[in-house]
Formats: sequence, C-alpha cells, structure tokens
Amino acid sequence: MGRGAQLVVILGGRNLAKSVRTPMLITVSLLQPIIWLVLFSQTFRDLANSAQFSSRGYDSYLEFFTPSMIVLSALFSALQSGMATVTDIDTGMMDKFASSPIRRATVLGGRAVADAATMLTQGVIVLLVALAMGARFRDGLPGALLLLGLSTMFGLVWASLSNLIALRTRNSELTMVLGLFFTLPVLFLSSAFFPLSLQPEWLQKVAVANPASYVISAGQQLMGPGNSWTQDARAVVALGAAAVLLVPAAVMAFRRATR
Repeated sequence: MGRGAQLVVILGGRNLAKSVRTPMLITVSLLQPIIWLVLFSQTFRDLANSAQFSSRGYDSYLEFFTPSMIVLSALFSALQSGMATVTDIDTGMMDKFASSPIRRATVLGGRAVADAATMLTQGVIVLLVALAMGARFRDGLPGALLLLGLSTMFGLVWASLSNLIALRTRNSELTMVLGLFFTLPVLFLSSAFFPLSLQPEWLQKVAVANPASYVISAGQQLMGPGNSWTQDARAVVALGAAAVLLVPAAVMAFRRATR
C-alpha cells in the first residue's frame, strides 16, 4: 500500500472515530429508516394483495419498501458528512489540513472512506432488520450486495452535495436545514412508497431527473421480480450524471476552503 493510500485509510479511521464519539448522530440516522420500515411496511402491507403489486412480482409490501429505507439511511449518512465538515471548520481542523503537506485529494479520500463505511454498515443493519421481518431477495446474496453497493454509491454522490453546502455556508444550522430540504423530497419524488406507474404523471416526469429513483427501482427489482440489468445500468448512468455535477463542485469548494 502506497503512502497516499495509507494516509487515506488513516484519515478515514479518524473520521470514523469522530462519528463513534457522537453515537447519537449515528443512532438517529439509523433508527429513523428502521422505524419507517416497520411502520410503513405494516401500514401498507395489504397493498401487496392488490393486482397492481402482485402483477409486478412482489410477495409483500415489505420487499417493495426495503430498498427505499436502505437508500434513506444512506441519505442521512450523507447529511452527517456535511455536518462533520462544518465541525472541522469550526474546530480549526480545516486550517490544519490547509497548512499541512497532505494532499487535498487525500483528505477528501479519507472523508469518502469513512462515509462509505458508515453507509454500508447502516445499510446492512437495515437489510438485516428487513430479512428478520420476512423479506427475501429473488437473487439471493448477489442481489443483496448489488443493492448495498448501489445505495452506497448514491450516498457518496449525495455526500458531495452535503459537503458542498457545508463548505459554502460554513454553518451547521444551514447545512442541516438545506440538507433536509433536499434529502426528503428526493425520497418522496421517487418510487419509494408506490410504483411510479401508480403515481401522478407530473411526479413520474420529476422522477426521471431523480437519481434516487433509479437506485430505488433497481433495488425493488432485486427484491421483487428479479434483477434487471437494464435497470441496473440506468441506475449507474444516473449516478454517474449526478457525480459529474456534484463531485467537481464539492472539490472546488474544498480547495477554496483550504487555500
């Protein structure tokens, strides 16, 4: 392992240690998707008996809804990434990074490693809860790994937006408010709760520009009718398009903050 990679791992460990020292943030971001998973899967469970759901290959509403909550856990972790950046600014750590010989890309890599580890771990926990409640994957372990991979990739892209807001505002309250302002609509303007074909036409059009919708739809295919490589490809393309817009913007904001 090269020195650059070692530094990325070290900084990633440092960021993870910070998160562990504030367990309330992790607990809240993990509990909310689990609570929603339990409540909504029971509230809407009879929908699985309708022709609209059964014709799509879902055995239960729980299977349809689980990918949405895994993505939601990634969204909340992404929001925490921006909050951690504000903390580094307030404590002067960002100034230390600017004056150190560590490359900026290494600092960003450490942040990404910590975020990915957090998102993946929380996604696994949400998935295990869903499996304990009776959810099953048509494609078994490969399907579960693919869903976790797509949701983690989406979370990292969304963390770019969270960090962009944090670096621009340098304010924890604004980062939280703006982060939630963008986060929850992304979930609701998708197939998270109902198939898009059952939703209003205007919402279907909005969902076309929503990367979360593609990731959630791919996950729903994995847990219901079975994997669709076409849907997987659409999810990857949507994530790539979002990354092209958000990642460079976040990197530029970070360079300005560490001049």
